[in-house]
Amino acid sequence: MRNNFSITRNVTFIAVSLAGLTASAVVCDTSWAQEKDVQLPLEVLGKPRPVEVEEEKTELELTWLDSFQSGVETSVDNTARWIDTFFGDSRSFEDSYDSHGRLTVGPEWSQYDGWKVRSSFRAQFTLPNTQERFSAIIGRANVDDYSIGDTSGRRGSVIGTDRGDREWVVGLGFNPSQGETNRFSVSAGIRGGLRFDLYTHAQYLYQYRIDESKQVRTRSSLFWRASDGFGVNQRLDLETSPSPKWLNRFSIDGTRAERTEGIRWRSSFATYHVYTKEKAVAGEIWYEGESKRAVPLREWGLRAIHRRNFVREWMYLEAWGGLHWPREELIERREARWILGIELEMWYGG
Repeated sequence: MRNNFSITRNVTFIAVSLAGLTASAVVCDTSWAQEKDVQLPLEVLGKPRPVEVEEEKTELELTWLDSFQSGVETSVDNTARWIDTFFGDSRSFEDSYDSHGRLTVGPEWSQYDGWKVRSSFRAQFTLPNTQERFSAIIGRANVDDYSIGDTSGRRGSVIGTDRGDREWVVGLGFNPSQGETNRFSVSAGIRGGLRFDLYTHAQYLYQYRIDESKQVRTRSSLFWRASDGFGVNQRLDLETSPSPKWLNRFSIDGTRAERTEGIRWRSSFATYHVYTKEKAVAGEIWYEGESKRAVPLREWGLRAIHRRNFVREWMYLEAWGGLHWPREELIERREARWILGIELEMWYGG
């Protein structure tokens, strides 16, 4: 009797083991079922999550990004309404302030300067109570490139933006001429954040198309700044586009002011290639300095850039790396130093 029980127990154990091995084999290799078009139960296949569920989950995780962009846009519109009340009665929420701008943030590292975080914020909007003759600007950007009434930057682009020095600006602008070929604007406000650097600025932009693939653009500015006194800024851009996917741009920019040593200048040459929709690579070489300084050439360098649309159509991610040769003082030795950076850029508005 005891022997029969032992045999029965052993047979049961072997049967259970074989069943487990068979189930494991089926779970591990279901390619035969796919080839024979056999429908296996979900228990065997491990109940895979449908692709739609994964996409919905990812979309839900990113709703905070949409809320953030909407919040920035609402804050800019509310600021526009507040400023507009200084020029007339309060207007209803249905009025359009034509607000647009961008927000960027990105860390960068240099063997020379160490870590720093570059950030910029640009908000520009018209004021209905002025019959839309005036615009307001608020932001942190390269002041010399911060032109009132410039509509060319209302939407994101896979072509990258300038890396110039950035500072806080609050001002009002008057735009009497906004044609396709030439534009004239006048602005006044405060720059430099807590430095409270008052400024006035008059700018004339002229664009001339040589042919279908070449264009020249000049920008002439007269200004007065509390920190620099009276001055002039001149920029020249030459762009060539041998094909829709290629763009070459040469730029030179110079600023002369009462309280600067000579002329502050920057020159660059960049080549952009859009290799697929909303993805581009670029190479850039730049020089910058100030004449009449002990070291007139402050820095020159080169870098490779990759820029692409990211997550949303109004979001861009840019990563770059390269070498630069900085020198601030005569006692320094000019040496090659590595630079790396990444930048996230969000656009909003029209």
